[in-house]
Amino acid sequence: MKKMSRLGGLILLSLILTAQVGGPQEGSMPRNFVLLFDILNYTREMGDAVTYFYNQVLAPNDQLIIYTPARAYGFSKNTLAKPRGELIATMKEKLRGDSAACSSNYKIIFNEMKNQVGAIEGGQTTGADAQAGIKNSLTMYRQDMENLRTLRQVNESLLMKIVDMFKTQQGKNHMVMLYEAEFRPIPNKETLTRLRAIPEIAFIVAELFASDDQKSPLDAEKFIDIFREGKVTLHFLYIKPKDKSLVQDFKEHSADMYDVFSKIAKATGGIVETTANPEAALKSLVKAIGESSK
Repeated sequence: MKKMSRLGGLILLSLILTAQVGGPQEGSMPRNFVLLFDILNYTREMGDAVTYFYNQVLAPNDQLIIYTPARAYGFSKNTLAKPRGELIATMKEKLRGDSAACSSNYKIIFNEMKNQVGAIEGGQTTGADAQAGIKNSLTMYRQDMENLRTLRQVNESLLMKIVDMFKTQQGKNHMVMLYEAEFRPIPNKETLTRLRAIPEIAFIVAELFASDDQKSPLDAEKFIDIFREGKVTLHFLYIKPKDKSLVQDFKEHSADMYDVFSKIAKATGGIVETTANPEAALKSLVKAIGESSK
């Protein structure tokens, strides 16, 4: 599988943006949307968001490009004139298939991390051999974190190309990013307490499971200027499930993405929503766009 670069699993590094929207009719001022589905899992709720976007957000004169985790799909005004039910069904199927195909490597690494956490929780902490086993599991967990970091790189050049594409269009430009929050498994509290009591590994444990020190995935100030120059409003919808920690202990692993893209969104006049329901976030988008046009 090709390396995946997220606008956090969103876009393949080798993707060349070839999908172009059709120009507006003379005298019209359409809204131009780029809808980014930066997700690892397709859910019914995500499908409901697709339905809502087509039926409640798009107006007859709007133009649209949708990015799934694998590729771009362009929709000219003529294409959007087709029956909405047909467009919705096709897009749901594309989103489901593309997200499954592009998240496979991520999920393999995630499951490896779960295995390491299980070994750490089930391992003994007394004796040299037992502690050596814990250290080995921690080393492998650290490597899995590095592998995840590789998959989470933001393709800055492609992001700039998308903004440049807006410059050729008339009307108001909106980039809507639906970003699925990421989590990684960590040992339970009882295990962490035992591990912190071992001087030889206490620092490593704090670094891996307690620290939130993550390097920013891109220069926010630079991209604020880029978005403003392109007259593009970014709307950042952060999809965060409510019940993520009910089955196993997890640590949120996408605060870096949230910080940078929410900052860009606020600076460009867009909305920032954290929700378990992407359709509800799109309702906030409709309200915000309506108010901004008054």
